[in-house]
Amino acid sequence: MSLKKILVTNINQIEPKHVSPNEIYEFDRYDVSGLLHENKCTVTFYSLSPGKSNYPYHYHTSNEEVFYIISGQGLLETPAGEISVKGGDVIVFPPCKDAAHRLKNSSENEMLVYLDVDTNNSPDVVIYPHTNKVGVFVNGEFPKFYKQDSNIPYYEDE
Repeated sequence: MSLKKILVTNINQIEPKHVSPNEIYEFDRYDVSGLLHENKCTVTFYSLSPGKSNYPYHYHTSNEEVFYIISGQGLLETPAGEISVKGGDVIVFPPCKDAAHRLKNSSENEMLVYLDVDTNNSPDVVIYPHTNKVGVFVNGEFPKFYKQDSNIPYYEDE
């Protein structure tokens, strides 16, 4: 959805997308603004299952992220170590490697719910330091992922 007017909604009015690709990651994603590249920012609610994360440890090179923890408790992995977070906390991630992060629900029985507001600059290169991956996101198209060590010569196949 491309926003052209004021949007007022409620998390209970948004159909969640349930994602559970493996035993580490499980969450519900509530897209408020949509992910179209025309939008200047994206607004999303997340609900993380107990003991789970939604995304791998990463950082952006073009986009800032802001998390507002609504309820629950979590453990935020950062380059400086782990930080406990809880309802009412606000976390701001500038686009740099010092802001690498992964949020995990640290509760055994309570959901971790937070609001994620991000800038939506394109292109955005996302680095995954633990797995040596790079993600390239361009104009809202499906991202491409590469291993950092898979380099080819600049003029190959030209």
